[in-house]
This record gives sequence, structure tokens and C-alpha cells, in this order.
Amino acid sequence: ASVAASDADKQAREGDKVVGEAIQQIERLAAEVVRSSDAMNVLELESDKIGKVMDVIKAVAEQTNLLA
Repeated sequence: ASVAASDADKQAREGDKVVGEAIQQIERLAAEVVRSSDAMNVLELESDKIGKVMDVIKAVAEQTNLLA
């Protein structure tokens, strides 16, 4: 019985270690997802700015064609 209890304790400790490592990996993954989301938000804002610049360029080009 003592050996069985010792084995069970050892397995429980190993299981706890595996769960702890899994939690750390999940936390790292969650942090990476947050960083990726932030980068995508910045990209969206920058894309909007580019779109506005393109609209100005198009408007200037149209005005130039009207003057020609």
C-alpha cells in the first residue's frame, strides 16, 4: 500500500508539472494573440490613412485633368 501511495503521489506531482507547463504555454499564446491583435489594429489605422492620401491624390489628379 505504501508503494502504491508513493507511486500515486509521484504521478500526481508529474501531472501537476505537466498542467503547469501547459498553463505557461497557454499564457504565452494568449499574449502573442494580444500582440497580433494590436498589430492588426495599427495596420487598420495605417491603411485608413493610406486610403485618405489616395483620395487626395485622386482628387488632385481629377482637378488637374479638368484644367488641362
